[in-house]
Amino acid sequence: MNRTPGHLTKNYHEAVSTLVWIKIVGIGNAGTGKTCLIKHFCESKFSAGYQPTVGVDYGFKIQTVKNTDLRVHLWDLSGSAEYLDVRNELYCGSDAIFIVYDVTSPGSFEALESWVREANRYATGNPDIVIVGNKVDLKQKRVVSSVEAKDFALLHNYRYFETSAATGDGVDDMFQQILTAVCEKKSTNCQKQSSEYISEPSLFSPSSVFRLKVF
Repeated sequence: MNRTPGHLTKNYHEAVSTLVWIKIVGIGNAGTGKTCLIKHFCESKFSAGYQPTVGVDYGFKIQTVKNTDLRVHLWDLSGSAEYLDVRNELYCGSDAIFIVYDVTSPGSFEALESWVREANRYATGNPDIVIVGNKVDLKQKRVVSSVEAKDFALLHNYRYFETSAATGDGVDDMFQQILTAVCEKKSTNCQKQSSEYISEPSLFSPSSVFRLKVF
């Protein structure tokens, strides 16, 4: 590259201000597949062995939506009750929240209501919330019907998705639709404010991105 050493081709603050940062949070009972969904989206991988998330896990991906490169930060929050205080700190600044249940586990579906209450209580900024029925590849073990889940989502005015982290079915489409909705919402807010959108880095800025695993 032909440039004077130590001199950037673009002002640092100008370059950073044009980046679009998106924060997505995944919640739901332990064992529903939140970690696997994020891993599949970020790395196109699936791990059959179950290891419960301790506290919080993290994923990152640059995803193009409507010709814009989004810096997507995905926070995978443990579903264990003992990490409630940890979760509550990380809802702040979320652009979207996906609540996952296991279609083979009626208990995880019944817990959706409590997860909705938690998200609405601690999240700020009116994030988009969606319901995700995971493990649809286990057809013979399925006990929660699509109709039942769609009715729940409709009752709360949330969108509903079905996925399989094992096969990848529906995973990319789910995240793509979430990100598209977030972009459209941000664009609308910008127009209302008659100003250019500059995202606050907050918990997922370049200087504060780190991988958390154990608390």
